[in-house]
Amino acid sequence: MSWFNIAQEIAPQVQAGDIEPCIERLKNEMTKLPDSPFHMATVLDFTNSPKEVASHFEKFIAQESTRLPLRAIYAETNGFDINPDRWFFDVFAYDTYGGHDDYGWLAEWKSDSYPSMTLAGMESLQRVYAREYVGDSKHGDAPHYASFLVLLKFQKLIKSSAPLIGNLQFPLLATSHDYDVIFEFNP
Repeated sequence: MSWFNIAQEIAPQVQAGDIEPCIERLKNEMTKLPDSPFHMATVLDFTNSPKEVASHFEKFIAQESTRLPLRAIYAETNGFDINPDRWFFDVFAYDTYGGHDDYGWLAEWKSDSYPSMTLAGMESLQRVYAREYVGDSKHGDAPHYASFLVLLKFQKLIKSSAPLIGNLQFPLLATSHDYDVIFEFNP
């Protein structure tokens, strides 16, 4: 099964927060592929502290709640597969919550500029992305599976951080740039 078909199949599971079994499934699928440098995605994880991530969100919420009534916030990684120098995520605030039927509303954020947060722990995989062209057919689907694993591991980090965010009173959504597999935490 292709990584894209798997992504469509597990999207509801990810949205509901059942991320760990999705990670295991993708790891198992990736082991069926010919070995590649991208396979290290199966063993690496982000090492940012959930408390540190929660603090980042708390400061963002404090800043934005003085400007607008917050109804949702959204975290998105940069396009890490084409930007291997620094992996990070940005946070966006919304005065309305648009749900999961059509994600067009995510382009209508209302927040001011806020510093991004660097993601740590996968630097060796970043170096693989820097030297190996993702679209190169010599690695088959391994780069796509690896990228999807990076997304899921980011969502796992957000999931572990979300309950620690003291002033979170609305949905928190998270994904990576150009992905429609979106995790939601609802306090």
